[in-house]
Amino acid sequence: MSLVGNGARWGMNEREIREAFSSKLLVPLAGKQPAETVLSIPGYVFLGCPFDVTFRFAGARGLVRINLSEVGNLLGHHGNGIAGYGAACKLIDRRLEDMFGPGQARGAEKSWVFPSADVTSGGTDAGRAHVTFARHVHTQQRAQGSRPLREAFALPHFAHETGF
Repeated sequence: MSLVGNGARWGMNEREIREAFSSKLLVPLAGKQPAETVLSIPGYVFLGCPFDVTFRFAGARGLVRINLSEVGNLLGHHGNGIAGYGAACKLIDRRLEDMFGPGQARGAEKSWVFPSADVTSGGTDAGRAHVTFARHVHTQQRAQGSRPLREAFALPHFAHETGF
């Protein structure tokens, strides 16, 4: 994947992510699983909505998960303004459907299943959007679902509005 044009791809290690996002503040966080390490970028604008982004690494497998959680307090967040960001965040599911096709509804969430990864989004009804990209440990694990994800990039490529 090229998360907002910076070149993050499945399997990258922490050093490679730091190089790809060298102009961003990357904060190390404690992992929840043994041998898991986590890097975070606070306030990253994705599809017009500001998110806190976490990259999760699983030892030698490298990057296996990317979580995006909408920034809770937009006051002081420069750029599109509170109203513009709020409108963009409410459209996340629609923008993801434009990229990936119709998603499967699971309650308040939508999901897309690809051979190498799953994408899940939701929360806009509850007031805070979230998006998760999760790599399949065994790439043969799932093959049903939405149209094929661009495997050459292993993750979706997203255009960005903020010059990241």
